[in-house]
Amino acid sequence: MFAIILFSMQTINAQYKSVNDSPINEGISLINSDSIAYQLQWLQNMGTRFMMAPNHREVAENIKARFESYGITEVRLDSFQCYTNINYSNLHYDTTTWQYNVEAKIIGSVYPDEEIIVMGHHDNVQLESDPEIFAPGADDNASGTVAALETARVIMEMGYQPERTIVFLTTAAEELMNFGDAGSEHYATQAEAEGTNIWGVINNDMIAYDNGSNIMTLSNVIGSEEITGVASLITSTYTYLTPDVDSPTSSGGADLAAFIEMGYKGVYLMEKVFNPYYHSELDLVENCNLDYLTEAIKISCGTVIYTDISVGIDKPGEKETLISVYPNPCKDVINIKLSDNTRKSKIMLYNTTGQLLYNTTMDAYQNNLSIDMIDYPAGVYVLYIYDNKDLTKMKILR
Repeated sequence: MFAIILFSMQTINAQYKSVNDSPINEGISLINSDSIAYQLQWLQNMGTRFMMAPNHREVAENIKARFESYGITEVRLDSFQCYTNINYSNLHYDTTTWQYNVEAKIIGSVYPDEEIIVMGHHDNVQLESDPEIFAPGADDNASGTVAALETARVIMEMGYQPERTIVFLTTAAEELMNFGDAGSEHYATQAEAEGTNIWGVINNDMIAYDNGSNIMTLSNVIGSEEITGVASLITSTYTYLTPDVDSPTSSGGADLAAFIEMGYKGVYLMEKVFNPYYHSELDLVENCNLDYLTEAIKISCGTVIYTDISVGIDKPGEKETLISVYPNPCKDVINIKLSDNTRKSKIMLYNTTGQLLYNTTMDAYQNNLSIDMIDYPAGVYVLYIYDNKDLTKMKILR
């Protein structure tokens, strides 16, 4: 089935911003394995981060203070009431509790109302003994929490001033989300109700276990191809990991699902080799692969910076045109179909450095064109269609 995508018309003065990879290189170079190991151990040393444990608010307060220690001033606890009903294994609850997400924001300097979220859930559970007393949860999901913390630390250390608002979010109540309300559900629902303009969500969940595969799994949610493509590009270009992109799906999974259901876009990062210590007392720092985790965090850091400097939420223009582009993402060929081509149209394809790769003209009433992509590397490309009056711009992923 052809994917029909509605693109907004742009004026001829619209320009795609070439990506200067200096900030990406700088940010990734500042990611520190010692800092990551310290923060992972710090979270494990809390004893438990289980949502029903007496210290669950203290956990959130500690994470809030850590974001503040980096110099971020817009930090808050996002509290919500959570009803949980579960009678499974050693978990027996029928109760309502207050739960606490942690949100830290760096306000954008140009587009403050456009947000990019880097997140992971900070709660955990284990099913071998009482999780209210002990639940280390190093991989699940101190690792995702550290991804948000370390990315925030790096961006503040490099003095990077984003054009768009970057949100670092750690959520509560993920582990029992099928038996009650999750922090991601509360946050995404509230964002949608308030009309929050979230460009994309980078969700980190279990990114610290590997047995030598050096593969990172990326979700492939239909409608989120652009941020998935960026994450895949960052993985291939700036880490030693290989991206493994899932088959297309309409579901985000875990915390990301709540954002997808609210109409937002996002990508879910997860280890390729599933952790055998999942939800056990042995989900410990010593059973994590810190080199792998360091590379995984580079993906979040690079993706958020690349996104901030290269892409944004499309702004509606005065006219719209219906264009079929398929398949997108593509492998060897991209096909273009114009529904109403009454004038000659110039077709131009650029890479993200601004290099013109392809340039041709479609005659009036010519409706179909194919571009051979087989010799181009994986990544994000920009397609321009100009009919001497209007310019249409779109992202192409290979």
